[in-house]
Amino acid sequence: MKTRDFSPIALVLLLGTGFPVAAQESPARLPLAPATTNPRDGTYSANDKLTFIIDHRGGQTRLRFADSDEVFYLSSEAAPLGGRVLKYDTGALALQVAGWGGVTLYTAEAKNGLPAEYTDVVQNVDPPPVAAKNVKPFAGKLAQELSSRDDFAIGFFADWDGLSQSEDLRALGCDAMRNATYALEELAKTGKRIIIADRLHIVKVIPGAKPEAIRHGGVLTVTVAPKLGISGRPSSLAIARALQEAF
Repeated sequence: MKTRDFSPIALVLLLGTGFPVAAQESPARLPLAPATTNPRDGTYSANDKLTFIIDHRGGQTRLRFADSDEVFYLSSEAAPLGGRVLKYDTGALALQVAGWGGVTLYTAEAKNGLPAEYTDVVQNVDPPPVAAKNVKPFAGKLAQELSSRDDFAIGFFADWDGLSQSEDLRALGCDAMRNATYALEELAKTGKRIIIADRLHIVKVIPGAKPEAIRHGGVLTVTVAPKLGISGRPSSLAIARALQEAF
């Protein structure tokens, strides 16, 4: 049986009346902080220049910028006061969500963060799918873009038959090639452009146990991991970091 804790004076007064001391429940405790908050699905604007879209799929938070077809799959962890911190696959900070729902966007150019405002309902986050017959033309188009825009003579190699036969593997493989293209385009703006143009000639996409990007000689091997689902490929940020460390 639960008994209520009384102060010494209150206990003396109650006992002196001859009335029994009734057992009472202790008051419920209030939570110290609100529940952790996930970013709301929808379209956001930051600094009137950046537009991005957030949604959730398969229990994961996804982020895509309006001017890109790349989809980032973010890891998530609790932050103080019911907030959330979301990170890219490189470990870099992507979003911070306050306990009341406010969203802050972080990029390489805005390392201190940009407040973001919800502007519209969620739009489609997934890029257009690549049909089985179009996988090799898709890779050829990416190679052509690298050549015309950045003067990179880089081709793509993969098990084209395998990509054509498996829809899941095809989606990962095309994502990997696209992300590698974005990474190379960003590095073309840096002092690494000349050395990459001289030494890198092939981007090879293969299935494996974990997503990664490794350069050996003139070949950049990008591994996709079908067992990990739709997020099982490295982002352009992870590929760019691998190339920066390799050259």
